[in-house]
Amino acid sequence: MELPESVQNSGPHGADGREIEHETQEGSVFSVVFHAEDSGFSVVVLETEGGVITAAGELGQVQPGDYLRLHGRWREHPRFGRQFQAQWSEAATPTTLDGLQQYLASGNFSGIGADMARRLVDHFGEHTLDALQGGARTLQAVPGIGPKRAQVLAEAFAEGRDRHRVLAELRGLGLRPAQVQKLYEAWGPAAIERVRQDPYALVGMLRGIGFETAERIAGQLEIPTDSVVRGRGVIRHYLREALREGHTWLPEAELEQRLSGRGLSESTITEALAELIREDKLACELDTDRWYALPRVRDDEVDLARHLERLMATDHQPVASSEQVMQALERAPFRPDESQRRALDLALRERVAVMTGGPGTGKTTTLRLLLDVLGAAGVGPVHLASPTGRAAKRLQEATGREASTVHRLLGWDPIGGEWKHDEEEPLDAAYLIVDEVSMLDLEVAAALLRAIPDDCRLLLVGDADQLPSVGAGAVLRDLVASPAIPTARLERVHRQEAGSGIVDAAHAVLHGQVPQTITSSAGDFFLATASSSEAAAALVEKVVCERIPEKYGYDPRTEVLVLAPMYRGALGVDALNQRLSQRLNPDGEGAEWARGLREGDRVMVVRNDYEREVFNGDTGVVTHLDRDALYAEIDGTVHEYRREEIQDLIPAYCVTVHRAQGSEAKAVVIALDGSHYMMLRRNLLYTAITRGRELVTVVADPRALQRAVGNAEEGKRWTRLPQRLLRDEPLDRDALIE
Repeated sequence: MELPESVQNSGPHGADGREIEHETQEGSVFSVVFHAEDSGFSVVVLETEGGVITAAGELGQVQPGDYLRLHGRWREHPRFGRQFQAQWSEAATPTTLDGLQQYLASGNFSGIGADMARRLVDHFGEHTLDALQGGARTLQAVPGIGPKRAQVLAEAFAEGRDRHRVLAELRGLGLRPAQVQKLYEAWGPAAIERVRQDPYALVGMLRGIGFETAERIAGQLEIPTDSVVRGRGVIRHYLREALREGHTWLPEAELEQRLSGRGLSESTITEALAELIREDKLACELDTDRWYALPRVRDDEVDLARHLERLMATDHQPVASSEQVMQALERAPFRPDESQRRALDLALRERVAVMTGGPGTGKTTTLRLLLDVLGAAGVGPVHLASPTGRAAKRLQEATGREASTVHRLLGWDPIGGEWKHDEEEPLDAAYLIVDEVSMLDLEVAAALLRAIPDDCRLLLVGDADQLPSVGAGAVLRDLVASPAIPTARLERVHRQEAGSGIVDAAHAVLHGQVPQTITSSAGDFFLATASSSEAAAALVEKVVCERIPEKYGYDPRTEVLVLAPMYRGALGVDALNQRLSQRLNPDGEGAEWARGLREGDRVMVVRNDYEREVFNGDTGVVTHLDRDALYAEIDGTVHEYRREEIQDLIPAYCVTVHRAQGSEAKAVVIALDGSHYMMLRRNLLYTAITRGRELVTVVADPRALQRAVGNAEEGKRWTRLPQRLLRDEPLDRDALIE
């Protein structure tokens, strides 16, 4: 079988689209030494004209008898000796009768085993493949093969040939074997044509395929820059990018600005927008401006508002009597202030309520009082949940009641890809309390509200002054700002928290004041200045690795968390991670493919993984690595991460403040530098300081610290939830722009 011309004329490409310099090895697979199902990485023994060799790489589904052409280079593996490292592979046609027989008997062609392969080659010789392509009538010439058998063989060969053709051409476009296999499973032989028509459709469909990869493939396929196909891809790319920035919608002017300079004419953009809207691949709404979003995001926002309205539309009778409340107040070890009492009354009276407040204002003590009243009134079942495992664990410790993650509460099914609890199968709950709602993004919030039954009450608790969620949306901030949602704000710092250096520093920042060093039994806060980025980085290392362990006895590998606003620069996350990893884990062994992670390194999960039940922000330690996998202990369980999943983990000696939301550590060290200028905001510094339980140290350029404290502007997130909550009627879908 001849390879498609497009494959013959284009070599393998790396991630940057440039052709890879390589040698070529060709032969029959004698045996498969190792194969990873998920990644397609294999180690094989290959019989070539020059002799038997060992080859390794992402070869996809390979079996003894497969005939391969491998492109790559020789390397000396430290444990397994000399290997041919394949950077790209293609199924090829054997050039000998013996190779042809092995090729047909490889198992890639259903119904053709070793005996049938021998009979076909004995009869047709070097023309065997032509005969198989000729169909059932040609195959009936072989003694013992009747019409039905011939038809089965012809169809099996055609299916195998199509699979190899798809593999060859799409691998030629730089796709990995596992990606090609998924495309073939989804689209069959039409995969090539569909990719040729719209490579941008791969973005979001295949893991590891981003916009830049789609752009490269489009360039290889010579798709015009100013085409509607590319325009559709670019528009959806910017909406996905907006989601990563936290926006749920983009106003028309912002979308136009992002599209400028992309080589798309106004007419092309207009036509691309119209096509996407007609196909419901783009949502568009109109008020004083046009707004654009991905349809699933629009649906989540509409559902969140609709279900909040549903819950609030039911009766507003208090769930407990005045006598039960007074008895609980008499039992309480503290006297609630006016704002706490107002929050308690709101939580007992309203079907949906929000309680917000900063550190030390009594959110947890008010929750304990509420739970006491609910227990006395016989309200149940009562569920407590938080967006992350760490936050749920803290909530459980603070209240003495069982708490879970929102994901576990809703029961995510990783196989079916859906939540167990939804509108059709709601939660068995009479009262639901969700803590740390500042971390709750739109998608999870919508899923949660869908699963709440009509007769359940909901209390959302969080600090609205903290940074918004890592995921898209500003749910807590939007709810607190809406007059439609009953909200209680706790403001008074209570006696048990008064004098805490950490709490005082946090509230100073909230009021626009530069915090000062304060030491106390309730929490120490230190401020240290540095004249340059390098000096600050050296000081951070000294504080983490020497001063804190010596003075406080904390383990710097597990009990100290370093925070920085950005990844780049000498005082950025990447540089500090490398610096601290070398200091705290000098002997850790790594692997070329592990993106710098080594045995013993502290890591953080950066993607919600419902199957493993680990979530964005969870931390752990790398226990060991092997040829194709990294193993990390997270919350007491060791999880395996294949090489294609390694991007789900990042080093966690130092993380961004956004990544640290919901986290706490005994000691927190915060690095602020002038190079962080674009990220220096009051709510970022406030969020960072409130991550520390017993000790917080800020290492800063004084001008950067002043900038952070003085910049009260919050990072703008475009959402339309506030507008939906103010509607007298549910959103009229007929009002959407067609």
